[in-house]
Amino acid sequence: MKHIILLISFMIFTFNISLAQDDNQRITDEKSGKEILIGTVTRAGLEEIGDWFATEYQQYQPDTNDIALLKNFQSDFPFIFIVLGTWCGDSHEQVPRFFKILDQLQYPSEKVFMVALDRDKKAKDFCIGDYDIKLVPTFIITNQGEETGRIIETPTETLERDLLNILRGSSPAPR
Repeated sequence: MKHIILLISFMIFTFNISLAQDDNQRITDEKSGKEILIGTVTRAGLEEIGDWFATEYQQYQPDTNDIALLKNFQSDFPFIFIVLGTWCGDSHEQVPRFFKILDQLQYPSEKVFMVALDRDKKAKDFCIGDYDIKLVPTFIITNQGEETGRIIETPTETLERDLLNILRGSSPAPR
């Protein structure tokens, strides 16, 4: 039942997003006084909000053997849902790294959907409660509308190895 709800939520959300055009909304983080993103975001929005994206993206070198193995599984993860916080150090580190992996796989950007939360785990008009998000970033991998695994906050091994393990059916234990 949880998987059906996840699929329906994704479909409704994707439809609503195509109508909304409210990506990359900015607010001021009360704790830091800095501008953060909230709600649905795009890669371009992440790249514009600060230099952390470009810096981490350039520095990260994914394991080439794992990338080669991942290329065999690309059709098995047709949708990736990323929940992050642009105020969060782990998101600053892991999200650009994840995109580096996706770029090396030549993974289609339209199959990646992202939502940025504030520190209270709210995402403006998007109800995140249905996704059981406790820590950010959370990378949710799906296959045919069903969740097959998650990488929560930081990888157990590396992002590419954890992703490979999810696709092999031995996903890392959620935190």
